[in-house]
Amino acid sequence: MVLLTRDPGEKTSPMPTGREPAADPTGGEQSAEVARLPARADAEVAWDGDADLTAALAGRVTQYARAARATSTWRAYDTDLRHFRAWCAAQPTVPTAVPASALTVAGYIAALADAGYKPSTIRRRLAAISVAHQLAKAPNPATSPEVATVWDGIRRVHGTRPARKEALETSLLTRVLAAIDEPPADAPTSTGAPADETPKGALAGDAVPGSAAAALAAVRDRALLLVGFAGCLRRSELVGLDVADIEVTADGLVLSIRSSKTDQEGAGALVGVAYGSYRPTCPVRAWQAWAAAARLTGGPAFRGINRHGHVGASRLHPSSVARIVQRRAAAAGLDPADFAGHSLRSGFATAAARAGVADRAIMRQGRWRSASSLDSYVRAGRLFDRDNPSGRVGL
Repeated sequence: MVLLTRDPGEKTSPMPTGREPAADPTGGEQSAEVARLPARADAEVAWDGDADLTAALAGRVTQYARAARATSTWRAYDTDLRHFRAWCAAQPTVPTAVPASALTVAGYIAALADAGYKPSTIRRRLAAISVAHQLAKAPNPATSPEVATVWDGIRRVHGTRPARKEALETSLLTRVLAAIDEPPADAPTSTGAPADETPKGALAGDAVPGSAAAALAAVRDRALLLVGFAGCLRRSELVGLDVADIEVTADGLVLSIRSSKTDQEGAGALVGVAYGSYRPTCPVRAWQAWAAAARLTGGPAFRGINRHGHVGASRLHPSSVARIVQRRAAAAGLDPADFAGHSLRSGFATAAARAGVADRAIMRQGRWRSASSLDSYVRAGRLFDRDNPSGRVGL
């Protein structure tokens, strides 16, 4: 049996092979339910020799094959390979996209580089082409010497350093949390708008300052920021928590992470979050306050709140974490463009490194698989540690 598809994946090595999932701009991760996998229209799936199977069994085979990658990966596959097909169709010679020649792929990535695409985007699209050829059992042009040489040249000319958002380390987080408790002095208590309207000047989904919704959102956002920071959680892990996944113990919170970016098979992990030394910045007390205010007894731990102050039943989307971080950063006088949802995780790693916490302990909390992957997070926190030689040469 052969799976034929039209889609890309992300590989972090210099020459991608498509064996790793693609980055998802929405932060979504694989659903645990096969029934929620993307529809057949998202990718062309066919089976060589499927006459040997019943229709029902062939359908299940297809579903399990699709479950091998996250839903977001299949979407990224489709988008990137469509772009490659469109580029091929627009060329004077109309080269074949699958199977493609090494020269065609080399020309494609050169055109992307000249058009201003980032190396990370080009790498992802190379992985898309690689996956399509692997699954079609065609010679893979993405791994050819010709393409590898052009790719190396693109990386040298255009660089590969990713644009990183600022880490929301402890001092900045404390500043953000303090602003949550300081609503504007002239904040209205009501908008006077009908129940079915969004107040003028207020973004959809934002609570009006001074309202019951704003007060409840403040309690939720404090808990979300502190649990996300102290747990060193990815945004998908944070919004993926259910009430049943958070246990309050005498030592602090025990978070059950059912699945994550580096745990697609759902082995799960436990993360301990200790009590804070100060009540306003204690993640345990912040969680208890939110759970009590929202009257949570089960289901998603972090949920949306409408403008009337009603807590919804569905969980927040991972992209909501970024919006909350940016909105709260702006309220504290910081530039929201400098921060994202990942700022909580990177902020914890930076703060822990600056406090002298051993790499092994930081890796365990954040569930990094290797010291090399952690290094980019902790390097900034250790620039001026005791071993910095510039402070010990007598200047």
